[in-house]
Amino acid sequence: MRILLVGGGSGGPLSPLLSVAEHIKQTHPRAEFLVVGTKTGPERQMAEKEGFRFVAIPAGKWRRYFSWRNIAAPVAVMAGFFAALKILSRFRADCVFGTGSFVQVPVVWAAKLKKIPVVLHQQDIVPNMANKICELAASRITVTFGSSLKSFSSNIGLFYRKTRQDKIVLTGNPFRESYRQSSREGALKFFGLSEDFPTLLVLGGGTGSEFINALIQTIRPELTKVVQVIHSTGSGKQKSQPDGDNYRSFEFIDHMAEAYAAADIVLARGGLSTITELSNLKKFSIIIPLPDSPQEQNAWYLAYRKAAIVLEQRRIAPENFVRLIRKLLFEPEFQSELKRNIGEIMPKESGRKIAEIITKLAEIS
Repeated sequence: MRILLVGGGSGGPLSPLLSVAEHIKQTHPRAEFLVVGTKTGPERQMAEKEGFRFVAIPAGKWRRYFSWRNIAAPVAVMAGFFAALKILSRFRADCVFGTGSFVQVPVVWAAKLKKIPVVLHQQDIVPNMANKICELAASRITVTFGSSLKSFSSNIGLFYRKTRQDKIVLTGNPFRESYRQSSREGALKFFGLSEDFPTLLVLGGGTGSEFINALIQTIRPELTKVVQVIHSTGSGKQKSQPDGDNYRSFEFIDHMAEAYAAADIVLARGGLSTITELSNLKKFSIIIPLPDSPQEQNAWYLAYRKAAIVLEQRRIAPENFVRLIRKLLFEPEFQSELKRNIGEIMPKESGRKIAEIITKLAEIS
């Protein structure tokens, strides 16, 4: 059985791919995988660290705002399409699994041309453009939230679109079970931190967040008097300031299980992969969604469910942020409520459910 996994541009699309691959290997240990992504994103590092073969293809990203780069996007998509045809022929894929990144578009339609089954996964509440472009080429579409079930069509008629319920499946978002395999004591020792001081884990997504990085550097002298910090800055965004007694920075955290185990509070963007991890690990979290992006809908859903503290980026005053952290540390009942609620926001066993869908399609292809 050969499964082609496609996703990239940031770490968000790749996490569910690797999670589902873990589940497939449990029932089909001889299954082979190939990860297809972009040349510049963090997906190569993530895939190869886990022992997966990786290949990059050209990818054209269409921006929803005016940009001269949109002119070159169709050319990149066509180049990616022909590269995908070669890769699919050489790898002899039995099924393609994509998670909505722009790099999947040429791969999915190349698979459609070669009559290879395709499974798409929609992470965010609001469907992304890549999945909407690919929805008619998909054999199955899995979604994280029930509200997304009516966001996709299974076929198209002369004057209408129609939905076939067995094509659009509610599964939740896959989670990597290996992230549970670390203790707080061992994690703090791994990072060289104290067991007697609370820990703040700062995540900006696979490519990092300039805003969050700048916020942390601005308040770092005062912040590290209150908490010890593990900070993932993103590739190329690590600042020149040296790590201090209560501050550890990394362009990319290779040991996320330890990072989560060490964390008492997590400060993060609103990507669904991160939210899935926070939900499964029941972490007390502060979410600053990327403005004008699907992350805002994700974050406000958490706020509605009283599952996390959500802050609007444009309204954050650095001088008040340390006060907020200090205040939260002395509210254990509030922390417990949010951790309990975030643990209940999405279905579990998602990776296993999607793995079963993929393997059934692969076996009959």
